[in-house]
Amino acid sequence: MTLQGWRITTLVTCLIVVGLLFNFGLAGWNAPAITHAIDATGRSSLILFAIAFTASSVESLWPSSLSRWSLRNRRWIGLSFASSHFIHLGLIISMTVFFPDPFVRDQSMAQWVFGGLAYGFVLLMALTSTDQAQRWMGMKTWKRLHFVGSHWIWTLFLLTYVKHVKQGPLWFYLPFLVFTLALIPIRYAKHTPPKAPIGASM
Repeated sequence: MTLQGWRITTLVTCLIVVGLLFNFGLAGWNAPAITHAIDATGRSSLILFAIAFTASSVESLWPSSLSRWSLRNRRWIGLSFASSHFIHLGLIISMTVFFPDPFVRDQSMAQWVFGGLAYGFVLLMALTSTDQAQRWMGMKTWKRLHFVGSHWIWTLFLLTYVKHVKQGPLWFYLPFLVFTLALIPIRYAKHTPPKAPIGASM
């Protein structure tokens, strides 16, 4: 595939912005339109995160030209996720400023704190997605940051879609919850040691 590197992040960001402009152009700048945009960018963030989060495992389990492209460009897909999620944050801030009631009242303090920490990880992971950062931090520290950060973000997605499933509609949000849950076994499937043949010596 010819789409590589920064072109991926640029294209994804432009598509999200165009989609938002189309949304607000049709619906206007109001609470329902912003709510719809928040939900849509949350889903785009989940999909981009999922591709980056499972890229090496998917290549190991189901190798293809697409999986090789995803693995080769995982950094840029991860940065695309960061772009999508900061646009998502901008929409949340807009909702808080322009249409705070009942949006702010419906959010618990735990959601703000947990989500704020997740955004801290998104920022740190985006800023350290370079070869220079890996050398400066050392691979052990770099891997620890990205491991903890990615799993914190996954947990946030999980809790978000658990909440959505409870609020409904179930038929719409349940597939996203199942998709989010499936990311962990997919990510670690390649690390599962193969079973010994029956009758093999211990």
